[in-house]
Amino acid sequence: MKRVLVIYYSNSGDVARAAASFAKYLNTQEVELTWECIQPKADYPYPWSLYQFFDVFPECINGEPPEIYPPKFSQDDKFDLVILAYQVWFLTPSLPIQGFFKSQYARVLKDTKVITLVVCRNMWHSASEAMKKMIAERGGIHIDNVVVTHQGIPLATFITTPRLLLTGKKDGLWGILPPGGVRQRKIGALSRFGKQIADNLATLSDSSNQPLLRGLDAVEVNPGYVIPEFIGRVVYRPWAKIARLFGKRGSWSRLIIISIFAVHLVFAIPIVLLVSTVIQFLFSPVLNKKMSSYIELLKSPSGVS
Repeated sequence: MKRVLVIYYSNSGDVARAAASFAKYLNTQEVELTWECIQPKADYPYPWSLYQFFDVFPECINGEPPEIYPPKFSQDDKFDLVILAYQVWFLTPSLPIQGFFKSQYARVLKDTKVITLVVCRNMWHSASEAMKKMIAERGGIHIDNVVVTHQGIPLATFITTPRLLLTGKKDGLWGILPPGGVRQRKIGALSRFGKQIADNLATLSDSSNQPLLRGLDAVEVNPGYVIPEFIGRVVYRPWAKIARLFGKRGSWSRLIIISIFAVHLVFAIPIVLLVSTVIQFLFSPVLNKKMSSYIELLKSPSGVS
């Protein structure tokens, strides 16, 4: 019998649904399936108020996650596979998941194969690379990465995703915009990955550490998001450090600076998209090789043949 641990944190519910679909075919007699929803000691609401949403920004960027409540498994438990499902907050893994990695319980990843499942709007690249680094630092063996994004074109999700986070409403809008969050068809399609794992349980014991999900379209990279996300990372860091000087999350002392950042971000996003388009157009001969290399890195380990 193989032991599989599913670790996740779900704020809106999409991650929980995605993880359940992913693990559908692992619920068999040959697999001992353990579920663990990370419970942060800090309260993260859903739906969010506008200020609460932006108030987690400095801690996300600065890597200051909350403590978590002890999970049901022991830090010394040994599993054949860990499936780690997470959201992306401000280009980083969500704070509760960061909290797990900062805790002693992340020792459960040591010398264990790990498959990650990213659920987010569209800009997941930085968070994914940060996740790979955190897994490596904890001694985990990252064998696969799966990415599922919100439905709709970028301009549509620029409206539907904030609406979902701030109101909890997932329905379509004005008869034009799609529902918020991940399309149910995409959620259902994640079961193919669990089936692939279930059909190859014996490989969890080998030492090759080869991907199990290669060839299943686990990762799709949109090159148009690469430069905007890079610019976003550069812009976020100084804002996060400055905001943190005004106090911790929930402090009234940083109300003004967080509010200024929120207004700045709303106006900066379309400018960043325009600038990145110009950069790609003018410097494409220089950028193409580096872009291709970075895209291959983002696709790894599942999407590289």
